Amino acid sequence: MRIEEEGACAPCGYVVPEQGNLQVSKFEPAAHDSGSMNRCRLLVMGTMAWLLTGCQAMPGFMPPAPQSVSPPARFKVLTYNTLHGLEVGKFWVRQIETDQQYRARFTLRIKQLAEAQPDVILLQEVNPLPAMAHDYVEALAQQGLQYAEVHQVDACGLRFAPGLAILPGLNNGLVILANAPLTIRKVDGLKLSGPIGGCGDYAGVQFGELRYALLAEVTAPATGMTYLIATMHLHSGIERDAKVLHDLMEAHNEGRLQYYDQLMAELKMDEHRRHMELHTLMDALRQHQMHRRYDGIILGGDLNFEVESPEYRQLERAGFADTAQIAVGMPMWNTYDPMGNQLAGHEEEALPPAFIAALAQEMKMDQEEAAKRYRQAIDMARRIDFLFSMAFMANACLTQELFGKPTQMGDPIGSDHYGVLNIYTYKMQC
Repeated sequence: MRIEEEGACAPCGYVVPEQGNLQVSKFEPAAHDSGSMNRCRLLVMGTMAWLLTGCQAMPGFMPPAPQSVSPPARFKVLTYNTLHGLEVGKFWVRQIETDQQYRARFTLRIKQLAEAQPDVILLQEVNPLPAMAHDYVEALAQQGLQYAEVHQVDACGLRFAPGLAILPGLNNGLVILANAPLTIRKVDGLKLSGPIGGCGDYAGVQFGELRYALLAEVTAPATGMTYLIATMHLHSGIERDAKVLHDLMEAHNEGRLQYYDQLMAELKMDEHRRHMELHTLMDALRQHQMHRRYDGIILGGDLNFEVESPEYRQLERAGFADTAQIAVGMPMWNTYDPMGNQLAGHEEEALPPAFIAALAQEMKMDQEEAAKRYRQAIDMARRIDFLFSMAFMANACLTQELFGKPTQMGDPIGSDHYGVLNIYTYKMQC
């Protein structure tokens, strides 16, 4: 993959998108006789010369065909982790809230979604599927909005048939909704990481943590423009890798944590797993873009890394832009705030099992010190939910807002995360 430099192709009337394009590897032809090769060279050179007379520079893919209809005046994309409200063990699952609390959060989310009316909605932690995806569609229809959905299960336990499962309350996953007149088609339910097995709507085999990405194409019938959309919930593990590593290294330098190397290795394993998940995703996006030249790509979700992390840089190197960096004012909203969001604070009460295991050989006082420093790190507000894009509505004015954050202390909250809402406006000067 390669990032193309921004530029204009004035004679053709085409402006190269600011965010670059997925670039396919160079194709090397098989050997031919020299005469045939010479004729091919002449043909190629002649074609290139013809193109260059009309357009001196056209990096990336050829531009899409001119559209007879202008794009909509405004287009909104939202990513939102909705909180499944479950505590999952190896052989059990239980709700951490009452049915009444769960339904109240759902009702609040529907109200907020109906007010914002995003054109495309990326949801994580939707449980149980497919029923809850249908509930979103029906509840939004009651608000006068016609959404269509696609989904992918990413956590299912052992599920043999409808109603026959080891963990009957668990069929969690990802959903993408598109508001009419947009149309949506599922392109792939891509397994990013995890042991052998997989999850579907009504059957699945899961022996460990699985991570998936949901890929869909969304088409605007009025313009014929089609976008590739992806959502995912990447591996979490021991959170705040860089911050925790720094704090634990300080403790190690003070003579504590004799087995610091084991902690460091565990943290690096989490980072490596997300790196491999992104590698799998980037490869799939490149393959889909090779088969169909989409008019733009946008991906988002709960990515469980932070700005400037190796995973963040990995997406930048692949040609994707953090949309907060290109939005008006460059807002860097914290989407996860354990101190300000009581649901997030509850989620952070338990230490990750991997962290506890890595501390097992330390002295009790060192275990307590490490746990204290870890809790201090994860109690900090941070940005772990993102929308990244490539050539997606690059000529529009982009603003970004937090979604679902209460306006006053004590107001009800729909999730432990706040969503990220991108608003693309064509009839406004940035």
